[in-house]
Amino acid sequence: MSRSVVIYGPQRCGKTANAQELREQFGLQEVLDDWDGHTAYPLHDTLVLTNNADAVAHHSSRVLHHGCAMREMVTGAHA
Repeated sequence: MSRSVVIYGPQRCGKTANAQELREQFGLQEVLDDWDGHTAYPLHDTLVLTNNADAVAHHSSRVLHHGCAMREMVTGAHA
């Protein structure tokens, strides 16, 4: 079971458009789109997308800006 990954970035930056590819990159099972940044979210096997740059993510989750996540995907780096 993988820890969840939170990706944040502004609206229309491509988070949702690239969600399935990012989910696969990080070896996750699910996608939670449009997280508000404050409520609970699944801590395992979920790619969590948010527009909220001030989101309060659980300490066990990896948190990345959308641009960093896309660079990892393009270069083939693994989480």
